[in-house]
Amino acid sequence: MWEFQHSHECGVGREFAWRFWTEVGNWAAVDPSVERAELDGPFAAGAKGTTKPRGAGPVSWRVTEAEAPSRAVIEVPAPGASLKFIWSFEDAGGGRTLITQRIVFEGERAAEYAGAMGEELRAGAPAGMRSLCAAMSARAASLS
Repeated sequence: MWEFQHSHECGVGREFAWRFWTEVGNWAAVDPSVERAELDGPFAAGAKGTTKPRGAGPVSWRVTEAEAPSRAVIEVPAPGASLKFIWSFEDAGGGRTLITQRIVFEGERAAEYAGAMGEELRAGAPAGMRSLCAAMSARAASLS
């Protein structure tokens, strides 16, 4: 097993952060490496989604847990392993939210996948979280 965790405090309330993040169409606006993200229905356990990275084929995933507005798990299956993105949204007081993303590779081939992608995920997560929080703050400001 391989795992990495990163947290970032955002200047929006937890309910707003949850709604923004679970609207998966926002993912492409936040992450320049994502061309589009789609979900087959409401953001709930059992929902299936697809992310299309720029310059690569689509990646299928599913929501395995969703506890609004505090926790979600997205799982990407791979031969001999799975990649899990575990998100938590905690009230940080003062209308702020602490968002934590834990990334976990599990399964018999986890080390192989982690070797190929782990450092890229570890390096990109902090910038991705900053970008996510900036996009949330900008959207909240535009609605005020």
